[in-house]
Amino acid sequence: MQKIQQFLKAPYYFQWLILFFVLHGYNEFFGLIKISSLALLIVQLSAVAWVLFFICRKLYRDAHKAALFVTVLFFCYLFFGAFQDGLAAKPSLFYWSLFRTLIPVLAFICLVTFAGLFFLKRKPVRLTSFLSLLFVTLTLFDAVTVLWRTATTKNKKPLVAIGPLTPIADTVARPDVYLILLDEYMGTAALQEYYHYNNATFESFLKQQGFYVCAQPKSNYAFTVFSMSSLLNMRYHDSTIVGRNNGFTYTNLAALINHSAVSEYFKKFNYSIYNYSPFDFAGIDASSPFSIEPHDIELITRGMLYTRLSRRIIFGEPQDNLNVGILSGWLNKKVAASHENQMKSVLASAGKKSPAFTYLHLLMPHKPFLYDSTGKVQDTYRAVDGKRILGTDKLYLQYLVYVNKRIMRFVEQLQSATKGRAVIMVMSDHGYRDANSTGKDFRFINFNAVYLPNRDYHLWYDSVSNVNQFPLLFNTLFGQQIPLKKDSTCY
Repeated sequence: MQKIQQFLKAPYYFQWLILFFVLHGYNEFFGLIKISSLALLIVQLSAVAWVLFFICRKLYRDAHKAALFVTVLFFCYLFFGAFQDGLAAKPSLFYWSLFRTLIPVLAFICLVTFAGLFFLKRKPVRLTSFLSLLFVTLTLFDAVTVLWRTATTKNKKPLVAIGPLTPIADTVARPDVYLILLDEYMGTAALQEYYHYNNATFESFLKQQGFYVCAQPKSNYAFTVFSMSSLLNMRYHDSTIVGRNNGFTYTNLAALINHSAVSEYFKKFNYSIYNYSPFDFAGIDASSPFSIEPHDIELITRGMLYTRLSRRIIFGEPQDNLNVGILSGWLNKKVAASHENQMKSVLASAGKKSPAFTYLHLLMPHKPFLYDSTGKVQDTYRAVDGKRILGTDKLYLQYLVYVNKRIMRFVEQLQSATKGRAVIMVMSDHGYRDANSTGKDFRFINFNAVYLPNRDYHLWYDSVSNVNQFPLLFNTLFGQQIPLKKDSTCY
């Protein structure tokens, strides 16, 4: 008992706070974070915390005061996202969730704590014992939960809903297949209605290249992880997949993308698989360094102050009258380079391991809106200053026109590299979610075009939705009889 009391009185509870933060995040997204990434994060956070602790101990000449300040500082930093989300969820407290409000408030708390501890005459020993007990208890609870889930979770892939296959004759062609996913690309009909923009140049180009362009396609879901897991599993989601909390839902949807029915079909057809997407897919790690969807350790760090602020800057959000365009431009160059590297990698791998299925997911024309229609870097902050909806709308359309030109060039290069013998699908996961100045919902109006080397489009139809994309492809190419789902929109 005496040893326990001595242990609790040791002013090192900031280390338990770090362990609790990391383990709790791992517990929430169990199975999606590498142990090596987890360990590295613990080491990085701990190293900074201990350096600050030793510095503060010299300043205060007391370890208890130093531990208290480091704990307050790290608590504000690590749980910034939790504070922000909690405040934003309540309309009456939304103002306090803004960066311009929340950051100064937390900074003030840290400064008051730092200064106040110099005037504190008594050592906060009792507070040390209490905080040690609290953080140790929380850490042990999450540690036990992780161990229990590790021991009871069978090391099996999620059950994939894949029906019986119709045998394929050796004489049936197995062309390479490319899925080019343009994130948040608004469908042609919506572009015409919302922007009065005629997308005929892009569509005409694709038709001239032999594509079938769907006139009225739609997505089934308005959010990427929901849409992609549905598309790649040829199914709608039910309550066993979506429910309980965000961590539970995301874990299930990410697992469905990684171990999808589509990848299983292609494997059974003896296809190699390439992944150039922000998701783990078919057991292949994500390859896109910048994405709207967090991956691996980002699932934990996304709530930290630095990550929240940097992602906000990257995606070109107005910083409450604070123009950080210079920093945003530097970060956006990395995003643009990532797009180009993805497309170069696809072209470099063309035809190397045929037949192959390639999943290329580009964060285009989704935020950040990197370029205008001519390829010039856009001044995001000036465009949205004081007119957020109209400014964002203008940026989106300008970037979409640029994306059209870039994708046309890429399609030409890909068809040349594959000699026109590969299937190419150019489509979007959902429409433009911020198109709301008219009050009409355009989120589900997406884009869908497919190129088949044999031009056999007799099964395809203009109003196809994403859930039926691969059933149509497999039925057309390989003579399968996968039943189609009703084309519906969900959420």
